[in-house]
Amino acid sequence: MKSAHIRALIVLAILTLVGIIGTQVFWLNRAIEQQDQVFNHNVQAALRNVVESLCEANGKDFPTINPIEQVSGNYFIVRTNDRIDLANLEYLISAEIKKRSISQDFEYGVYDCANDQMVYAENVNLDKEDRVDVIPVLENEEYYFGVYFPEKSKNLLAGFDLWKFTTLITLVVIVFFGYALFVILRQKRLSEVQKDFINNVSHELKTPLATLSLASSTLIERSSEKNKYLQIIQSEVNRLQNNVEDILHSSLLDSRIAVALEEINISDFIEELIKQFRNEYAVKMVSWSLNGVAPRLINSNKKILENIFRNLADNAVKYGGRDIEFHLDQDERKTYISISDDGQGIPVKYHKKIFTKFFRVPESQNQHNQKGFGLGLQIVESAVKKLHGKIDLSSQENVGSTFKITLPNG
Repeated sequence: MKSAHIRALIVLAILTLVGIIGTQVFWLNRAIEQQDQVFNHNVQAALRNVVESLCEANGKDFPTINPIEQVSGNYFIVRTNDRIDLANLEYLISAEIKKRSISQDFEYGVYDCANDQMVYAENVNLDKEDRVDVIPVLENEEYYFGVYFPEKSKNLLAGFDLWKFTTLITLVVIVFFGYALFVILRQKRLSEVQKDFINNVSHELKTPLATLSLASSTLIERSSEKNKYLQIIQSEVNRLQNNVEDILHSSLLDSRIAVALEEINISDFIEELIKQFRNEYAVKMVSWSLNGVAPRLINSNKKILENIFRNLADNAVKYGGRDIEFHLDQDERKTYISISDDGQGIPVKYHKKIFTKFFRVPESQNQHNQKGFGLGLQIVESAVKKLHGKIDLSSQENVGSTFKITLPNG
């Protein structure tokens, strides 16, 4: 995976997690605020009914000014300025609170305005129905009472089990993301080490292989008669050189180095290549042809194009192709190059994997009669992408294959 892709993945994952956490926090705050508003409204409505009941018991009208004031998030005071029956007060508050499905315990106290002191206070547990406490009698008529919910915040949060679950899921996602990021970065480092190692080994092999090739060629030329062992050495050295070149080409095409472009007459270029192919594959009796025309010059890279066509031609010949046809077509923006053969073809189930690095179509009994690393078609696809084009495959088993390359003209 390329560094740019990894950075994009990390940024996208971080933004996604931040978005999830931010959204969760936002809606959790909104839900808590709504629950808090509902709770405050229900408590005030309950206390209003308590005041109405007290006024009715004392034979007075309901105050014109709202007697209920919320001093803090969980503390309410009620200014009755009247006589209060404590036993009746506790019953009324408990009944009205239960009526509105408020199950929180509370504390209430009565304050004497005349003497400026608290005259009574009590904790009420709604789970306990029977109270046997001795409640004093208040004689004055200038009292107000307050109601306090000590566990309001705790109870509000207790109703958000779904949010707790989603928070747990978010934490799991964060842990998984952290682990995945660690694995990706470690794999990237290993991939870079592997790539550097392969490049270094390939470069180191080129010099001794070139020396061996030169030595074997010299010995063959100086030998008075054909020596089959020298021929074997020459053949194997050439095969090793081709494999090393494939590895180097694959590494180069995977790199981010820009390629130099030049104007190319693609018709003449392919005709020249076909002449070379006729000579190189003369022993195998392969027929080569070019159909169609491409009147416009294209901006491309000759070396990369030659590498593309050589890999496709070599694959076609390797796998039974004896009639290989190049076809050209062109419009104002693009050039279309098809390479068809009558070889053994590629089963449809392998079409999606055929351009994967090191992938080779399985042969009978898991044997590969044709040698190689499985880099040819991967190099072709990478090369086509390097030229800002695309490649498509049309093939059937025992029928043949057609590779269609689309390249931009400019």
